[in-house]
Amino acid sequence: MPIYEYRCDSCRRKFSMLNRSFSEIKEPVCSHCGVAGGTRIMSQVRVHRSPNDFMGGMPAWDTMTDFNEDDPRSVADMLRRMKDDTGQAIGPEGEELLARLDAGEMVNTDEVEDFELGL
Repeated sequence: MPIYEYRCDSCRRKFSMLNRSFSEIKEPVCSHCGVAGGTRIMSQVRVHRSPNDFMGGMPAWDTMTDFNEDDPRSVADMLRRMKDDTGQAIGPEGEELLARLDAGEMVNTDEVEDFELGL
C-alpha cells in the first residue's frame, strides 16, 4: 500500500495520503483545508541502524588526536559529529548543551552522558 506525500497548492501545507493499491491512486485531498489536488513531493527516508552499526563507524579512540575531554569545545565538536553521523535531532536541551560547551563552559558529566542521540 503506497503512502504518498503532497504539498497542498492552496494552503501550502504537507499532507500524506494512503492508497489501497498502486493501480488505484486517488486524487489527493488536503487533510488540512480539504482542497483537492496538490503537488507530490519526495518523502523523507529514514534508515534504522543499530547501535553496533553506529559505533562501528566511529573512529578508534587512539586515532582521535584532536579530541580533548578536558576542553568543552572539543567535547562539543565530538558530540556534534556524533549528532551529524546519526542524523537525529537533539532537541532544545541538546542544542543548549552544545551552545554551553561551545562557549567554553564546563558541564556536569551526567549532562553529557544524558545527551540523546537516538541510539
